[in-house]
Amino acid sequence: MLSAHPAKSFFIFIFSFLLLAGCSTGGDRMSPSAGIAPFKVESVPAGAEVYVMGNKMGVTPMQLSRTDVFPNLYPREKESLYGKVTLRKEGCKDYTREVSGDITGFGLHAKLDCASPAPSTAAQPPSETVEQRLDKVKELLNKGLISDDEAKKARERILNSL
Repeated sequence: MLSAHPAKSFFIFIFSFLLLAGCSTGGDRMSPSAGIAPFKVESVPAGAEVYVMGNKMGVTPMQLSRTDVFPNLYPREKESLYGKVTLRKEGCKDYTREVSGDITGFGLHAKLDCASPAPSTAAQPPSETVEQRLDKVKELLNKGLISDDEAKKARERILNSL
């Protein structure tokens, strides 16, 4: 019978192979249930916008599912975004992370790299003149307590407060 229909036997073999291959997890470290159970996405500071495949999904803290990050269908131009989560917050650098089994199991906990807030000009005593404040900056620079860049920024803040 095999010799009478070799093409049919070949197709049955290929179909069986593909069926079995589809049931295995292969190199994927995530369990099939990982797509169903949501995972946490948190950031420090909180309130970062969460983007998946270029689409805003919400704001931290929130939850995503594996199928959000690994959609079955997506535009070819978004291929570089597949499997990645990006967090964005004003004043912070974008944070992008590839999703792995560890993340879907324990969640994504991101510490964002944010610019330190500028010192408040209200901290300066109102009795000091602009000249006195600029002299203090110059004195700190001459003593080597601040860098040239820090002195320049402090000078700009003082002059901008006029």
